[in-house]
Amino acid sequence: MNLLRDELHGIADEVPPVDLAERAIRGARRRRAGAMALTVATAVAVVTGGTTILVNGTPRAERPVVFTTVPETVPDVSEAVPALPKKGVGPLIRAYSSPCRLSIDASKACVGGRWWVSTASGATYELTEAMGLALADSKRVIGPVTITQDGRRIAYYSEKQRAIEVRDLASGRIWKAPFKIGDGDLDGNHVLRLSPDGLHLIHTSWNNGSKWSSVLVDMETGRTTALGAGWYPLSVGDGGSPVTLTKWHGKTTQIWVLGNKPITIKSSTRQFSALGPDGRTLVRLGAASGQTTGLFSREIIVLDAVGGGERPVPVKDVPEEQDLRDLGAWVSDTEVTLRTVPGSPRPGDSITPKLYAVNVHTGKARELRKTDSQDLSVLPGML
Repeated sequence: MNLLRDELHGIADEVPPVDLAERAIRGARRRRAGAMALTVATAVAVVTGGTTILVNGTPRAERPVVFTTVPETVPDVSEAVPALPKKGVGPLIRAYSSPCRLSIDASKACVGGRWWVSTASGATYELTEAMGLALADSKRVIGPVTITQDGRRIAYYSEKQRAIEVRDLASGRIWKAPFKIGDGDLDGNHVLRLSPDGLHLIHTSWNNGSKWSSVLVDMETGRTTALGAGWYPLSVGDGGSPVTLTKWHGKTTQIWVLGNKPITIKSSTRQFSALGPDGRTLVRLGAASGQTTGLFSREIIVLDAVGGGERPVPVKDVPEEQDLRDLGAWVSDTEVTLRTVPGSPRPGDSITPKLYAVNVHTGKARELRKTDSQDLSVLPGML
């Protein structure tokens, strides 16, 4: 889906990715049962990953990224939130969706599900054009959303246009994908990937391993390019290149930077980063083993996505109570974004998920900001 959010495709052993709408509904029930309040959105990327670095594989000079503290709570679904202004909006730090109001009868429609966005300046708006949780063909579905790394452009499924749109938040300009998607077609899994400038988009959808569709769209010209069936998108650069895809085969995984031959690694993990600024470096999370409590080990695996070969790099300066969970965009030539979540918090613990920038050479991690554990949320740049 998003796809989103906090774990788009789920844990390492899950194939295909989980259904986020159902997951949000289950999460809502758990939160109600535990009388827990909704908190800010987590997942798909760094605040304002301030700089655009994936430019056709050309290395860029390191630039520090400034991150803004996120408010600790989000509006209740019943609160009135203003609609996103047509223009003049600053960079976003997240988009998130409420599980909406659920009746005791789980078979009934989910009412009131919406997407909201928050800016770096602290404003919160409703993204009225985007479809949130809804009922289509007797199944709960959700409209996919993603945000560019710098937070300045957002892509979403327009319920009115029945199409994917990309919106520039400052100017208000909207680009529309040249194909329609019916509500019923949202059943299953959908992934959106945006280039750093937001002008090239990959839309991939599949349903339980069948009906796979993946297309690269030039949002300015409307030109579309079909991508190989079964290949899951990781990232796309400005100008529509490089495109990085992955495919799983049991206990092995293929990585394909288009224009090069695919490589194969002996791992089935789905937790990869975007392609690095050099056009060939990719980072993945290592599988947990032994006494490790999380889903992944305490190291990142840095691999050459063009020539093959990989090396483990132990992650430093991340507290033991935080488990490594997923990766995202690069914040410099040497640092990639890493999200962590509390391992096994005890009652009363106030441990929260966090975003880090990890040096792929030394493994040294620096904290960028805290996030939270809401089910359906999108952070700029995270995969």
